[in-house]
Amino acid sequence: MKALILTEEKFIELLQKKIKDPTFTPQIFELVSYEDTPEPEIVNENWVKIKVKLGGICGTDIHILEIKQSTYQLNFVSTPAVPGHEIVGTIIEVGAKVKNLSIGDRVIIDEVLSCEVRGLELCDACKEGDFSLCYNFDKGDIAPGFINGLCKDTGGSWGEYLIAHESQVLKIPDTVSFEEALMAEPLAGSIHAVLKNLPKDSETVVVVGCGVMGLSAILALKVFSKCKIIAIDTRQSQIDLATKIGADEAFLAKKSTFIRKVARILGARTVSPPFLDPILVGGGADIVYDCVGIPSSLKTSFRLVKSKGIIMLIGQPAILEIDWTPLFVKEITLKTSNTFGIEIIDGEKKRTLQIALDLISSGKTDVTNFITHRFPLEKYKEALEVASNKSEHNSLKVIFEF
Repeated sequence: MKALILTEEKFIELLQKKIKDPTFTPQIFELVSYEDTPEPEIVNENWVKIKVKLGGICGTDIHILEIKQSTYQLNFVSTPAVPGHEIVGTIIEVGAKVKNLSIGDRVIIDEVLSCEVRGLELCDACKEGDFSLCYNFDKGDIAPGFINGLCKDTGGSWGEYLIAHESQVLKIPDTVSFEEALMAEPLAGSIHAVLKNLPKDSETVVVVGCGVMGLSAILALKVFSKCKIIAIDTRQSQIDLATKIGADEAFLAKKSTFIRKVARILGARTVSPPFLDPILVGGGADIVYDCVGIPSSLKTSFRLVKSKGIIMLIGQPAILEIDWTPLFVKEITLKTSNTFGIEIIDGEKKRTLQIALDLISSGKTDVTNFITHRFPLEKYKEALEVASNKSEHNSLKVIFEF
């Protein structure tokens, strides 16, 4: 099959160049190669094989390709791997013990490779439904890897075929297109973040960054809370889309004047420290959802959150250099949200990804405008360029289409 291939050796090689020369920036496609590679084969009777229809390019993927990602999780990665953890496709092979799945089913994959996937007794985290916090990403029936796309045995959505354990596979409702289903993955990530610290109806929240994760956070907030939502982004097209899907206010963050505008809405005043943008005093957002995870977004989040407020970091950060003083001075609580698992809704446990699919199927959330660019896999260099330079190309979600 044709696939993009990532190796640890190449990552380390580029990382060493970056360490020796901090100005070194690899080409966005330099870490991966386009190759013929054997199709993955199902591990045992509890697995299925899937022909990929669409594969998304995520911000975390871009961090890895830019060699900005920490080596913190490298013990839980195995290569050569086919990247891509946003996955929809069609089942083409079913293990003998698989129940409720059939050849021809349209499916989406819950990408986390936790205990059940690995054929292990559930660890304490998995028992709680916190699959992304699993203790055993390097044990069991498959090679190390915490998600599809970073495990050499499973494959990922940047290749024509992959395999998945039956517990990972959810059927796509007939009323939901492949394109809509693909967006259930980032929507699930935002649902998980919102439900971890659900704002009260009387509170005001700020969503920093209106890419796919930020827009998904707005959609999740509209479903689960009646709070007031202020959206911040550096692109007018994203501000317009945030307003369209339900943000009460939206501001372009190209000049520091937006901070004063937000301050007025939040009933706060601003002061301007030397050489720094204004900061809010005497008020601010109850919760800020940082959906980018880069120094500039965190600086904005620190400024806009109230004293003793909460910042929920949804956008996965890479290696950052940032002034943490506001976090300390304002006694801010910084929380993080890592993928998703099982949520408790009205006293019942339900997979986050299933919640996302149900919301899309019911029409309560509209993700039809999220995909802006499609590429065949052989044009991966162009696809990765468009995905990594969103302002230049006015891109939102970039996907590979098979």
